[in-house]
Amino acid sequence: MSKKQLILETAAQLFAAKGIDATSVQQITDACGISKGAFYLSFKSKDELIIAIIDYFVKDVASRIDQSVNEGQNPEQKLYNYYYYTFSIVQEHIILASVFFKEHTQFMSEELIQKMAHYDRMMNKLIENILLELYPQSAQHVYDLAIIVRGFISGYAEHMFQKASDYPYDLQALAKTLVEKTTIIAMHTKTPFITKEMVALHTTADPLVTLENILQEAGILRSYLDDELLQDSVTIITEQLQSPHPRVAILQGMIANLQADPVCNWFCYLVRKYIKKIV
Repeated sequence: MSKKQLILETAAQLFAAKGIDATSVQQITDACGISKGAFYLSFKSKDELIIAIIDYFVKDVASRIDQSVNEGQNPEQKLYNYYYYTFSIVQEHIILASVFFKEHTQFMSEELIQKMAHYDRMMNKLIENILLELYPQSAQHVYDLAIIVRGFISGYAEHMFQKASDYPYDLQALAKTLVEKTTIIAMHTKTPFITKEMVALHTTADPLVTLENILQEAGILRSYLDDELLQDSVTIITEQLQSPHPRVAILQGMIANLQADPVCNWFCYLVRKYIKKIV
């Protein structure tokens, strides 16, 4: 684990235990066993660290959910996976998430707000694709259904924040019942409200799955990696993507190397999406 990743993960644990405002840079460096000088070589300030943590976990959530959905063998399994893995991640980071929900507003930069808006659109598109595949006869209702699915996630996640310690969640049962509820609504709803035109008003071209952004993310990722094989894999990917004729087999091989470390999940997600655009 690199020093930067050590700081990030240690700080996240301290924020979850003590709160953001109550955790000092000195406490973070003491827990990491490093000097303040070493901290400031990785992050310019505590605020920059906080933004990095938010960005890191949002990227991790988005890439893990996308991967879990794609592993579903049929449309119903994909929807089940979406619910199950979303709540698994919520449960995994429930204390830290609740802290950031309460304290994060002051740390939100314009760049991070734009990124999170894109992650939100990305999840909406993922849900819409699942619903269209599972309920093709309800295509005219897909945008309403997507909002309902997000509402299920939001409502039950809020309940988890409030009641998790008193009522441990059976996530398999939760995912199963939400698939059932979604199906009932999809099969019996008659009047659509959200139209394609309304959705288009808030849709822009994908700003993240671009060569420029992938190269930028490669630079960020390198700062988290100590392993020479992983560093070389990132370099080979960026060289291939900038070549006139990228070789997909090489790119896929390098992605396979990077998947050994979870910190590479988001970069792998972007590269896989970009490959689909260029082949």
